[in-house]
Amino acid sequence: MNERKFTGKAELYEKFRPSYPDALIDFLYEKVPCESVADIGAGTGKFTRCLLHKPWKVTAVEPNPDMRGKLSEIYGITVVNSPAENTGLPEKSFGLVTAAQAFHWFDEGAFKAECQRILNDNGKVAVVWNSFVQEDLAARQKELCRKYSSDPQYTKTGHAGTRSAIAGDKFLGGYFRELEIAEFKGTRTFDRESFIGETLSRSHAPLKGEPNYKPFLEELNAAFSEFESGGKAVVNCVTKCYLGRF
Repeated sequence: MNERKFTGKAELYEKFRPSYPDALIDFLYEKVPCESVADIGAGTGKFTRCLLHKPWKVTAVEPNPDMRGKLSEIYGITVVNSPAENTGLPEKSFGLVTAAQAFHWFDEGAFKAECQRILNDNGKVAVVWNSFVQEDLAARQKELCRKYSSDPQYTKTGHAGTRSAIAGDKFLGGYFRELEIAEFKGTRTFDRESFIGETLSRSHAPLKGEPNYKPFLEELNAAFSEFESGGKAVVNCVTKCYLGRF
């Protein structure tokens, strides 16, 4: 797992990243009757908090200290400082493993082996992504992220590749022995601050003080001005869940 990617971004991530649809949590609760859930690569706990809407015992695993600091503020969970591929969690102790907005950072082979170790015999894995529909402001945002990214790999190929929300149908269809896909469409309404903040929370966005930061900020502001109306811009989005069994 890329443990340092979000160092220095926890505040932005917690403030500006979205939550997840209630309907997704209802879907998981219906499909996976179990007592315990392990949320892997939990970040600041955006998805972890949603899991607490059901009577699950929740363990959140996050190796980045900045992100884990926010995660540790959530009442009622167990927080573990470990990578996705070697969680140290007890064998056969979970009915559901979740990875929300995180799977593309994992070594998929090692993560699969770890899930097989910690899941009970009927356990399943939910890989979840929040994504923007690539049109209008969202398309411009992606273009600018590619242009100004401080991460050479992202500039060249993107950071997710075949494991992304876009290509996940094909990749995860072969990754799991059984797979069910659920999709939840919606919108997000941004003001200028939240649009800029959400973009800067991304792993590949330049940090303040880096050479690309100022021109990136200027072009993001110009993009928002182009697409906003009355100080707001609406972006179509989709949450996709891949619920599988190995």
